Amino acid sequence: MADYGLKIFDASGNVTLDLTDTITRLRYSNEVAAGASDNTTLSDIDGLLTVELSIQLETGYTKLGHQILRSGTTITWTALSGTGYSSAKSHIFVFLYT
Repeated sequence: MADYGLKIFDASGNVTLDLTDTITRLRYSNEVAAGASDNTTLSDIDGLLTVELSIQLETGYTKLGHQILRSGTTITWTALSGTGYSSAKSHIFVFLYT
């Protein structure tokens, strides 16, 4: 067992994320407006493991951050909204495991 890093388990005890033997670095960061949907291509992430996060920058129970999806080397963010909820300004992060 490593003395450093991060290991996350699901309710059944299965490992869902193991960062005990890799170095994580920030590969991409972008602030996106509420309601904006777009994408970017990061050719150097081909074949590598990444984690994508969206952190909403506006507070309130009726605000939603962006949905982030990766397909190959393309990272896509989509504004979320729904009945009683509106899209929030968000910060997009892509972390790369090396």
